Amino acid sequence: MRLLDGKNAIVTGAARGIGKAIACEFFRQGANVMIADIKEGPILKGYVGDDPGTDNKVIYKKTDVTSEESVEKAFKYAAKIFGQVDILVNNAAIVITKEIKDFTLDEWKKVFDVNMNGTFICSKAAINHMISNDIRGCILNIGSAASRKADREHGAYSASKAAIVQFARLLALEVGKYGIRVNSILPGATETELLNGIFKEIKGMKEEIISKTVLGKLAKPQDQANAAVFLCSDMASHITGEYIIVSGGEFFNP
Repeated sequence: MRLLDGKNAIVTGAARGIGKAIACEFFRQGANVMIADIKEGPILKGYVGDDPGTDNKVIYKKTDVTSEESVEKAFKYAAKIFGQVDILVNNAAIVITKEIKDFTLDEWKKVFDVNMNGTFICSKAAINHMISNDIRGCILNIGSAASRKADREHGAYSASKAAIVQFARLLALEVGKYGIRVNSILPGATETELLNGIFKEIKGMKEEIISKTVLGKLAKPQDQANAAVFLCSDMASHITGEYIIVSGGEFFNP
């Protein structure tokens, strides 16, 4: 039996990286999945491959997570196609790498607008949909292990991701009475296009991270997807307001 059979999910920022890995694994685990991403183009082409053995669907809706109107349209479209939304994964994020002294206020606001405000807007839409339709659903925030430590030139990103984790705990406290669960994953360094771009900008960062990781390697997007499936499945039915760090042991020294 697949772990997400009969579930309907929206995954933001799922055109690439961790979000794409989560959406693909959700599909393999039986869920209908909407990719909600601001990126345009042939998003679905070759996305999950051909699987004649399943009747679940993957659909795409261009979505700006910083716009309440855009997010509401995405939820309405998903509900129209799937019937309802059971799972929201708040994955959409951006990063600007520079020292805090060099940030402009507009740059700082932009990072928080996508990362934190986007999470708020999507979560609000999700809980209103779930409460009004009596859905005992699940919200999963993709935070970052960067929220647990001080990374060079990651001030806005780390601060916004820390806010996301605390927001998930507060939201879990408020919506538990409706049977809605809210948790977070804090990925450590994961081999994505985004991170590889950062490594090119900050020389030596990759080697420094690997040297501090107990398993001696970076995570794959699939590692984060596996944790996401667990937290959004009935196997985690009594887990809420919590977070899992998927970092290969980056945060302790045995």
